[in-house]
Amino acid sequence: MARYRSQNAGLHSLYDDILHEELPPKIAADLETRRGSVPPWAAMAAAIALFVVGAAGGWMVRGETETTQQLASAPPIDTQELMVRASMAHVVSHEDELRSASNGGTAAVGDYLADRMGKPVKVPSLTSFGYRLVGSRVLPDTNGPAAQFVFSDESGKKVSLYVRGEEADGVNITYALADDLLMFYWNDSDRSYAMVTRVDDEQGREALLTAAKAVYGQFRQ
Repeated sequence: MARYRSQNAGLHSLYDDILHEELPPKIAADLETRRGSVPPWAAMAAAIALFVVGAAGGWMVRGETETTQQLASAPPIDTQELMVRASMAHVVSHEDELRSASNGGTAAVGDYLADRMGKPVKVPSLTSFGYRLVGSRVLPDTNGPAAQFVFSDESGKKVSLYVRGEEADGVNITYALADDLLMFYWNDSDRSYAMVTRVDDEQGREALLTAAKAVYGQFRQ
């Protein structure tokens, strides 16, 4: 809550001057006309829709690798929902909010997640890529609880993996980019996965793709 309050204070200091600027008369008159014709519930629904679109609108899908089995009877993966939740979870994750992997190792992390998600969840490893598992946490999602794993290298660079339940067509490992975040995501028919990190360079992107392929293989075993 302290972090949210600090963030809100920062936003107010940056944008309150703009927020309180007087509207030009023509725009103000047009706005009053529209407000009279739109029910309050519709305005609220539109605001929520704009927030969701704005949060995911910057993501650009860039390509695919690997292959997964397609299920003809399943719906397509909800890429927008996955991108929004995985990227927001990555940005707001802090080490003191994670279930530490230091006590009990990966087995304890797996038990912790299985107990809260109601089904086993494999704990991936990125040690061969120079990343240690910092910890994990369970987050609310539209399809039930989701898991997030957070990894860090010696320099403090963070990589996170978001795992949500989703009955959908299996989808290839796909690359997406938004602002200073890059993501590789995929679905294996009953769960969707998104690996997220900060953008650095092409070499970093290829390294993350290799790590995503490794994690994909670990979950398929």
